[in-house]
Amino acid sequence: MGCKEELRSLINENGVVPVPITDVVATNTAGGAIISYKLPPGDDLLYVEAEYTLSSGLIQRIQSSRHSSSLEIEGFGDVNSYDIKLYSVGKSLKRSEPVVVSVQPLPPPIWDVYESLVIQADFGGLTLDFENLNQAEVTIAVEKKDSLGDWALAEMFYTSQRSGKLSLRGMEAEPSEFRVYVRDRWGNQSEQEVVSLTPLYEERIPKEGFREFRTPTDPIYFGSVRLSNLWNDKLTGGSSSSDSWMRTQNGTGTPHHFTFDMGVTAKLSRFIFHQRGTIDETSLLYGGGSPRFFELWGSNEPASDGSYDGWVKLMDCELVKPSGRPVPDNSAEDIEVAQAGHEYIVPLEAEAYRYLRIRVLRTFGNTDYSWWGNIAFYGQIQD
Repeated sequence: MGCKEELRSLINENGVVPVPITDVVATNTAGGAIISYKLPPGDDLLYVEAEYTLSSGLIQRIQSSRHSSSLEIEGFGDVNSYDIKLYSVGKSLKRSEPVVVSVQPLPPPIWDVYESLVIQADFGGLTLDFENLNQAEVTIAVEKKDSLGDWALAEMFYTSQRSGKLSLRGMEAEPSEFRVYVRDRWGNQSEQEVVSLTPLYEERIPKEGFREFRTPTDPIYFGSVRLSNLWNDKLTGGSSSSDSWMRTQNGTGTPHHFTFDMGVTAKLSRFIFHQRGTIDETSLLYGGGSPRFFELWGSNEPASDGSYDGWVKLMDCELVKPSGRPVPDNSAEDIEVAQAGHEYIVPLEAEAYRYLRIRVLRTFGNTDYSWWGNIAFYGQIQD
């Protein structure tokens, strides 16, 4: 029996006004409170309802089932005191006399997120570092002042992550004014931080100069597959077309790495990686030899023996499947994200390098080989 059907079966139109709850205790939380209570005796109770008004004037009603002795209220955007009316609702849908409890919420999550923001110029735009310790559903808005002096929305980021880095791209390398603020789903908004900064110049590193830099420790590739397939910009063709993906030979083992020369020395800003099967074999996504954990290394004087002498690790990378579903169950979002390409932001403090090495630690299928679609690098060429 579903919830609605169960509710209908419990309704008794001839019931009496129910007895109020007792022993009410409120524990304040960030932007809300948890209210516990003792349920009235008897079996006439249908649910307990809390009613309160936010500072915006919006009336909120929260219900808790007759099997629970507590409920959570949320949505407050300040630390003022609020009265909460609590009703017992009987099977007749009649409400008891209200029991009023006062709560004084702790600072709402948007305040902490706003205070944690670190805004800095980055390649082609800006980067926002944030913390969201309550893992609240928040929106981080970025506005940019236009040529007329008006504020225009540049990007709206939605997140409930505990911490993270958000990037805004596609802007010219010219002085610009931005303002940033945080909102929640009840319309509460933080203060606005206004910053002036100049996005760093960024370009795609030309793939025409890319070459395999083979060392004694680099792997053998599967069949007629070549490492250069990584940068030929071809994503279609499937298994029948061995030039649309790169794959190491069975038995390569993990960890393993492959090495290449970009042909130019560049300070990297980011790279975008497409999995094998992105377009026409989506069943391969997030499975088999798709890399799950890997590292990016850089060098200007790579050792000829294939060792890591002269190499610097630039970053740790994880390929995240948005839905978290097991292989091969891919959601529409999983496929959409894969087809857009997985973006990885290179730390701003990283130096400029000419040679790159990708070290594969583990694949989604825990295979002893890895497969890849295509990869593109962005940044500033130094020579």
